[in-house]
Amino acid sequence: MATILFTGATGTVGSVLAPLLKKEGHRIVYLVRPKNGQKAEERISLKEDVIWQGDITLTDCGVNISQRNQWKGKIGKIVNCAASIKFKESLSEEISKVNVSGVKNLLHLAEDLGIPEFHQVSTAYVAGDSSYFTEDDFDKGQTYRNVYERTKKEAEHLVRTWKQGSSSIYRLAIMVGDSETGYISFFDGYYAFESALWHLKQGLLAKGEQELEKYRKEGVFFDSDGILTLPIYLKLSSISTLNIVPVDWVGRTLAKLIDVPSINQVFHIVHSRPSRIRWINDVSMRHLGIKGFYYGDSADYSSRFLLGKLQRIFDRAIAQYNPYITHECQFQVVNAPQALLGDYEWLPDIDEAFLAKILKYAKSVDFGKKGQELKAVKV
Repeated sequence: MATILFTGATGTVGSVLAPLLKKEGHRIVYLVRPKNGQKAEERISLKEDVIWQGDITLTDCGVNISQRNQWKGKIGKIVNCAASIKFKESLSEEISKVNVSGVKNLLHLAEDLGIPEFHQVSTAYVAGDSSYFTEDDFDKGQTYRNVYERTKKEAEHLVRTWKQGSSSIYRLAIMVGDSETGYISFFDGYYAFESALWHLKQGLLAKGEQELEKYRKEGVFFDSDGILTLPIYLKLSSISTLNIVPVDWVGRTLAKLIDVPSINQVFHIVHSRPSRIRWINDVSMRHLGIKGFYYGDSADYSSRFLLGKLQRIFDRAIAQYNPYITHECQFQVVNAPQALLGDYEWLPDIDEAFLAKILKYAKSVDFGKKGQELKAVKV
């Protein structure tokens, strides 16, 4: 078993992956940055493991020289799950500092400590606007839809050209809840779209009868079962898929691949048979209690002020995700099944029962906002 320097242990991937690696007998050295007044040791409650307070955006990742000298030659792998998943171009400097400079600093730390393997968690969406992307593909002249995709591609370049050791790069699809419990620690990607509609519904539920009557006149109303008719337009492609994968499957697959010696390969950690995005949304809306929506571009709302307001609120909420609901690349899946042979776990098709499970959990924690004041969108 290896000693692994692990980053991003508090994130969606890391919080699932690190316990699995530990369960398999690996020794974990956690690199954790302080946050919101909490020290690293307070953010990771695993007293039997080694915790370094540091920050990948700093020189030497903020690891002091005595720690570096103590551990030189004693760590076999780095697993980097740390990343900024923000999309806004206005935050490009901050995002690049984590996703690009952070990887550069980790690679330098690996050289300093004599760590021979670097395992980088990336995204399948380095494919940008490509139609098809193999695990050997890297730069096909694709256009990147946001700063996140661009910086993750730049990070891959750093890892691919690293000469002081070997690497494995894992390109992940869109993660959703645990296949058994529905649990997930962060609600972005798929959830951001459904959350926007859910919170529109909550905002309407908070209104009085007189106000709801005004909405009814514009076609927005609740039936006797509490189902909301919401005749806004959703710009979902009629042919695109949405590649969603359960977070527990991602964790298990990564844990197995990290045990495989790195030989400078890329692995697509994606669903081999992704479902159509409109089907996923149709099922999701049934379980959120919303109907009456349309697919296509927004209509003329000049005579329906309130409905137009709802449309604008929704459009603003999901604007950064528009590239993912109108086009999705298809991804080759070859290297992981070949590396793991019979130990590779092929995902079953996404079905309604699974979507119901992950949405039940999401609703139970108000899409990650439970414990705060219920966020009912002002409409």
